[in-house]
Amino acid sequence: MSTIRHIASRCSAPSRVSALLAGALLAGAAVTLPAASGAGARAADARNAHASTPVHENAAASSAPAKASCGRSAPETLAQTVGWVAKQIYYGEVSSSRTEADRRQVESYAPLLRAVADDRQAATKAAVTKLVYSHTHIVRLRVTRGSKLLVDVGGPYVLAPLGGTLRLHGRVVGHYLLSVQDDLGYVKIETHFIGAPLVMRIGAKAVPVDGLLAPGPAAIPEHGPVSYRHVTYHAYSFDASAFPSGLLRISVLVPLPAALAQQSCTVIRNSELAFVARRVFGRLALSHVGFPTGVALVHTLTRGLFYVRAGSRQLAGSSAPGPARLPNSGSVRYRGVSYEVFSFQDPSSLGSFRIYELFSG
Repeated sequence: MSTIRHIASRCSAPSRVSALLAGALLAGAAVTLPAASGAGARAADARNAHASTPVHENAAASSAPAKASCGRSAPETLAQTVGWVAKQIYYGEVSSSRTEADRRQVESYAPLLRAVADDRQAATKAAVTKLVYSHTHIVRLRVTRGSKLLVDVGGPYVLAPLGGTLRLHGRVVGHYLLSVQDDLGYVKIETHFIGAPLVMRIGAKAVPVDGLLAPGPAAIPEHGPVSYRHVTYHAYSFDASAFPSGLLRISVLVPLPAALAQQSCTVIRNSELAFVARRVFGRLALSHVGFPTGVALVHTLTRGLFYVRAGSRQLAGSSAPGPARLPNSGSVRYRGVSYEVFSFQDPSSLGSFRIYELFSG
């Protein structure tokens, strides 16, 4: 999932965000987000005011054949879809080519290796501080020599720790634990690209970072309905790793639009994924160079196919040359697979482009 951190960035130290948020903050108001299309289109005031979210107008209504309504499975279908994207954001900080590059940087940094080998705590701290604060993606780095903690530098609330071994001339001299994402950065990314309220807890204790639903429901199921301040949500919870150890429970609380059960499960899933993709594209400052990055990013988060076209000319896409013709909405068959098509116009400064979103049924 290296695309998520393709554009390295940092907030005020030691808090830092990955490329997902970097692109979002760079774009700012540069792109006007099209009208939401998914059943899960959640405005920010649903989180802040805890108000019920109405059914959203579909900006690209599908003309695909009607399917059976999702019924009682609708809330879980929506929550599973939203939760899956939230997990992809997390996993992007655990395994990616850029994360591996950060690990190699630590393992090959000579000043650190020499300081640890000589058991020089001050020199080790200086080397670790330089790694954390000199244009790396690392938000926290902890180094040990045997059972002795030499140094632990970085922010207090970080997640997704990764461990490794420090060697000098082939000899093990110590071990390290690093993280490339803090809790605040994760919350900001999820807020920008999903928009559902979040609760993060270590045991029964809430993580004290901005942007979380606080204090949140007293008890949140792994999957299932939960009410908070007169709003009914459907929860999707999963376990992440806290730093330096232990479990961090992340719960995404998905507001339930009215009449959700009347839609088919496929429409609920695909509309929500299309909505997430639009939020991502709407926050990225796209350019001719940035189109491939944006396409790769939304594919990573949603597993859909995406194509950016100016008329019949394809500027970027999940495959080349892509489908010969794409309707603005409806369905298309491509390489033996049927896809539901969503699309929207991107009013960027470079001209008018249409972005097509394809999801299999």
